[in-house]
Amino acid sequence: MKTALTIAGSDSSGGAGIQADIKSMTMNGVYAMSAVTALTAQNTTGVTGILESSPEFLRSQLDAVFSDIFPDAVKIGMVSSSALIKTISAALKNWKAKNIVLDPVMVATSGARLINEEAVKTLENELLPLALVVTPNIPEAEILSGLKINGPEDMKQAAEKINSKFHCAVLLKGGHDVNDANDLLCTGPGSFKWFKGKRINTRNTHGTGCTLSSAIAANLAKNFSLEDSVQRAKDYISGALGAGLDLGKGCGPMNHAFNLTGKFSESQSLLDRLMNSVKDIWPEYNNHPFVKGIETGTLDKNKFKRYIIQDYLYLNEYAKVFAVGIAKSQSLDTMKLFSGVIDAIANVEMNIHKGYMGKLGVSESDLESAKRELENLSYTSYMLRVAYEEGEAEILAAILSCALSYEDIAKQMLKNNPDSPNNNFYGSWINCYSGEEYCGLNKILVEYLERAAKNYSESQLEHLAEIFRACSLYEMGFWDMGWKNS
Repeated sequence: MKTALTIAGSDSSGGAGIQADIKSMTMNGVYAMSAVTALTAQNTTGVTGILESSPEFLRSQLDAVFSDIFPDAVKIGMVSSSALIKTISAALKNWKAKNIVLDPVMVATSGARLINEEAVKTLENELLPLALVVTPNIPEAEILSGLKINGPEDMKQAAEKINSKFHCAVLLKGGHDVNDANDLLCTGPGSFKWFKGKRINTRNTHGTGCTLSSAIAANLAKNFSLEDSVQRAKDYISGALGAGLDLGKGCGPMNHAFNLTGKFSESQSLLDRLMNSVKDIWPEYNNHPFVKGIETGTLDKNKFKRYIIQDYLYLNEYAKVFAVGIAKSQSLDTMKLFSGVIDAIANVEMNIHKGYMGKLGVSESDLESAKRELENLSYTSYMLRVAYEEGEAEILAAILSCALSYEDIAKQMLKNNPDSPNNNFYGSWINCYSGEEYCGLNKILVEYLERAAKNYSESQLEHLAEIFRACSLYEMGFWDMGWKNS
């Protein structure tokens, strides 16, 4: 199970601080731990007392956690003194903490300053440079950027300035009458993404900042990307606010447990992880001129002829990967599956290729004399190396990059151009890779991969993603090869 640590103050009424953090992390599917910076006596109407931890005791808490259960992510909340900030910074550096989410609690929703200027400077010098992402509200962003924020464009300028100054991503939270609960993520100069939100009419908003930052940390711990972690956290907090919990006489807490067995507690599937590793590659497949030419029916047939010969030679090697997989299989079911895929390649996919060869005038002697291009040779050699040297799950990861990308490409063609399957020449190619038989087999392969990697460690799962990504890069090279040759 993935783990996350919150470093924050305690809220005796349970709506904010470490109590909100632990609830949020738990509901987002990770094991939550805490290091308490201060005890507070508070309820929904206000704070009546604060007892701050000593720097020495805070460091003892941090060392106890990191030395035993190393957190996959860290959330930092309210820290009111320079001494405690320096203690946290030293511990995080010493333990080489990762996925740090900093909620720079400086200004209350009411506008009141919560820490003095000296502590703000220490926070800027010690913690912001360590953070993967910082999550200021509008008043806090004004302090960190030195800019006045009156609207969306001001938010972009402030977020970009904070990012440039402290070299961390910035999630600038909306509200405060600037916009309708829309948050802005800045990950670099000119790199912005808006996360739209609908303002929920409720006074029970105590602990929203704590909850959001903790949910982001939990999802980062589960290996979701930063953008996905923010979106999931936004969705979660919207659900918690909208659930309508009404406790206390003042600004009450939200219902963290509104979806106790729901989607927010789900871990990232292996397929999600693999797809996340290629999110910068796969969208470009359908923008490739070769693929676009198939979709529109305008691709030069000489280019397709060269491609179909190379793909036929590729399929011969691709089938060998499955053959090696049979020898590596841990069960009779997997052997039967791989054997069935080889049969499908030989008697379905290759038959479509032979049909095109007949239309294009490619003879048996042409096939016998054809040599694999360098891109083809490199790709198939890599897959066969994985097959011979590694295990069942690794073989499936290599295979699925090709199998799933062709399904994705064909389905995207149908979405972009619903009439594309009716093309007299390229229609059969599109129908093959978007068809129920092909896609159904892919689904089975994915299920077998999930089963084969069920007990894999984090490093083994990451290696599967590396194989999947490498094969996807080879796929892009294959399309390049088809386009450049005529």
